[in-house]
Amino acid sequence: MSHVVVWLYRALGAAVAIGAMELLSNVAKQPLSQVPFVTSIVLTLSLPESEAAQPYAIIVGHLASCAAGFAALWCLGSGETASALGVGLAALLMLALRAMHPPAGIDAFLVAGWGLPMTWTLSPVLVGAVLLAAFARVWSIGERRLPQ
Repeated sequence: MSHVVVWLYRALGAAVAIGAMELLSNVAKQPLSQVPFVTSIVLTLSLPESEAAQPYAIIVGHLASCAAGFAALWCLGSGETASALGVGLAALLMLALRAMHPPAGIDAFLVAGWGLPMTWTLSPVLVGAVLLAAFARVWSIGERRLPQ
């Protein structure tokens, strides 16, 4: 029964984080299709002990993926080929930096595919990654207080 309580708590955390993401997207007038955090939220809140859900992996993984996307964009222009190359480069960078956060691969895909501006790396990516890492840490404190 204690596993079910933890699972419910984690699922609630994911729902709260998605709601916050939607709210912040509206406030910032940023289209939700350009806010790359749905899968990061699911991973981070569902499996908080995993290496991929740690703050370093979340933040550096998203930034590395953006860098890979821009490298592909600048070399090939925007499009499907650039997106594919960008995601491959993102995986390589995350592995090299020991910051593997698989959901961050979407950043390279979006940057290279849609030709997003560099400012996108700051907002929503960096701001969102930091907020997600902080929220996940705070939410995990509550989990420790659940009945065993």
